[in-house]
Amino acid sequence: MKVNIVAQHFDIAEKTREYIQGEVDHRLLSAYDRIVSCKMIVEKAKSDYIAEVILSIPGEILTAKATSDDLTKSVDSVVRKVLKQLTKHKTKWKRPIDPDKQFVEFSDEE
Repeated sequence: MKVNIVAQHFDIAEKTREYIQGEVDHRLLSAYDRIVSCKMIVEKAKSDYIAEVILSIPGEILTAKATSDDLTKSVDSVVRKVLKQLTKHKTKWKRPIDPDKQFVEFSDEE
């Protein structure tokens, strides 16, 4: 999956782009393989870096935002936040099996 990386108010190095692509591929795609698209917005505001991720999955759009004085710290933080949302989304749709539930068999001989 191609990650759309947008840098606002500064130019981003190719090494940083590869780092962001690797983080998304390694951490998010390994956790959930049905990701439709991913957009990472990194912005420089005075002395801080703001990272925002918009993740599109079937039926929902997940977003997270993090601020730090280092770009890689903010990227790591935002990936952790959206990974937490992604695991919550995955477990929300899994229903626990009730072991006490009895199944009633119907027969045609009545």
